[in-house]
Amino acid sequence: MATQIPIPLELTLFAGALDAEFGTLIVGIGNSAVEQKRNFYSKAVAAYVLTHEAGATPQQATVANIDGGLDHGIDSVFIGPDNTLWLIQSKYIAVGRGEPELGDVAKFRDGVTDLIHGRFERFNQALNAMVPDIQRVLSRDECRIRVVLAYSGTAISEDRRHIFGDLERAFNGTNPGFLRCFAYGLTTLHDIQLATNALAPIESEIELNDFGHVPGPYRAFYGRLSARRLAELGVEHSDALVERNIRRFKGSTDVNDGLTATLKYEPYHFFYFNNGVTFLCESMSEIHPRDTHRQKGLFRARGISIINGAQTVGAIAKEPIAHYEAHPAEVLATFVCLENTPDAFGDRVTQYRNRQNAVDLQDFAALDEKQSSWRQTLSMTGVEYIFKHGDDDSPLSLTVFSVQEAALALACCQTGSDWADFVVAAKTDRKRLFRKPAFVGDAAPLSDAYSRLFTDSLTARELWRSVQISRFAQKTIKARANGEPAEEKEILQQGIWLALHILSIKTQLQVGESLTLTQQEESRLSIAIDMIANQLVLSMKSQQWGKQIRSVFESKADCLKAKRLMMPALTQPL
Repeated sequence: MATQIPIPLELTLFAGALDAEFGTLIVGIGNSAVEQKRNFYSKAVAAYVLTHEAGATPQQATVANIDGGLDHGIDSVFIGPDNTLWLIQSKYIAVGRGEPELGDVAKFRDGVTDLIHGRFERFNQALNAMVPDIQRVLSRDECRIRVVLAYSGTAISEDRRHIFGDLERAFNGTNPGFLRCFAYGLTTLHDIQLATNALAPIESEIELNDFGHVPGPYRAFYGRLSARRLAELGVEHSDALVERNIRRFKGSTDVNDGLTATLKYEPYHFFYFNNGVTFLCESMSEIHPRDTHRQKGLFRARGISIINGAQTVGAIAKEPIAHYEAHPAEVLATFVCLENTPDAFGDRVTQYRNRQNAVDLQDFAALDEKQSSWRQTLSMTGVEYIFKHGDDDSPLSLTVFSVQEAALALACCQTGSDWADFVVAAKTDRKRLFRKPAFVGDAAPLSDAYSRLFTDSLTARELWRSVQISRFAQKTIKARANGEPAEEKEILQQGIWLALHILSIKTQLQVGESLTLTQQEESRLSIAIDMIANQLVLSMKSQQWGKQIRSVFESKADCLKAKRLMMPALTQPL
C-alpha cells in the first residue's frame, strides 16, 4: 500500500511561527483564499529571516517587502544597523520539498546585479522609494551585501549554486566578502526557529582560589570554587547550567546521598572526597582585581555549561545557600575554553571526562545535537522527549517518551542484512543499540548501531510515530497473549520484537502524515498484528527448535529462520 509523503512537521511548526509573528502585519494578495495564504507565507518567510538574522523589527521587516510588478526577482530589501544590505527572494513551498524554479533564481541574480549597478529605473516604485538609503549604504566602505534565497523546501541543487557562485565572483574581485549568497531551506529556517526559542548563553563572574592556567594549545583554568557560588549558579540557572552534560541531576542515589551527607556533616572534607566539576565555556578572562600570586582570581566566563559534575552541583544546590555561610565547602573546578578549538572538541572533552563505569552508553546520546533538535521540535507540539535523564523526569505517557523507547522502536524498523542483530539486541541487551565505534571499536557487533538508528534523515514526526507503533503493538500482543494457552502465550510474549519488526516493514506506518496515530491507522495496525501473531504462533509450532522459546528469540540464526517461515503467508500488504 503506497503511503503519501506527509508535509514535514518542521514546516507545520514554521508556518505557525509565521502566523504568530506576522498574521496582523502582512496581508496576502491573490484571487482566492489559497493564493492569498500562499502569498502571505512567501512574504512572511522573508520578514522572518530579516527579523531573526538581520536585526530588523517585525514592523521593519514587513515594510522591507517590495514584492510585486517590476520587483526584478527581489522580494525584500533591508539595510541593517551594521550597514549590511539584505536582498531576499522568498518562496513558500507548501509541501516542504523541492526548490525554487531555476528561472526565478536567475531573475533574482539579474535583479541583484542591476541594483548594485544603480539601474533603479528597472525597478518598481517600492524599491525606488528606498534609493537614497541604498545609495548611501553602498557608498560606505564597511558596506556588505547579503543575498538570501529563503524557501520552505529541501537542499538546493548545483545549477542554482552556480548562479550564486557567479554572482559572488562578479562582485568580490577587489573586495573579498563584499557580497555573499545564502540558501535558507526549510532545515535552516527551522534551525533559526529553534535558536529563537533556545536558552540564552550563561555569563557569570567566577572566583577561583589558588587557581592555575593552561595557556595552550587550548586555554583552561582550574582552582577551588566555593560550594556557595555553585549553589547560586544552580539555583539561578537550573537545568540550563548542565545543558551540555550527558545527564541531569539524578536525585537520590548512593553516590548522591553520600555527597549530601558530606556537605551536611563534613563540609571541610568535601574538596578531598569529590572529583570536582568541569565546565566548558566560550571564553574566560581575568578581571579586576588581579592577584599576581594567583591565590584568588576573579574571572568573567561566557557561555558556561557543566559537562561533568552535574550530580555534584545537584547535591550542592539541594542545600539552601545560607547553609554554606555557616558550613563553607569547596570544589575543584576546571574551565575549558572553546575559543580557537577544533570542531566538536567540546563533545570530545565531554565524552572523555565522563567515561566512568557508572555512565551508560545511552547517556552519550545527550551529546547529539539531533536529539536536542528533535526534543525542541516535539516540545512545540506538546510532546515531551526525554533523552537526558534526571530526578524530575515526567513519567512516560501519551505525550511523553524516552530515548530508550525510541531506540527499541527504531531497532525493529531496520531492514539491512543484520536486522536480526538489532531485534536480538532489543530483547537481550538494549545498551548495544547505543554503541559507537569510539567506545566499542569498529570490530564489535553493532558498533555503529546508534548512528544507524538515529540517522540525520530521521524526522521528529517519524521518531514519535515509531514509538507509538511500538507501544501499540506491545500492548496488543501482550493482551492477546494473556488469553492464550501456555505455549502460545510464551511464543507471543517472547516474540514481540520480531513481530514488531515484521509489522514495521510491512505497514511502514512510521512514515505518516499526522503526528499522532489516527483511529484508522490503529485499526489497520490491529488487523496486521493479528495476522502476524497468528503466523508467528503457527510457524513456531511447526518446527522442533530443541530449546526454550525464550532462547529462540535470543538467537540471530533462529530469528532469521522464524522470519523465513512467516513471510510466505504475509505477502500481501498489511
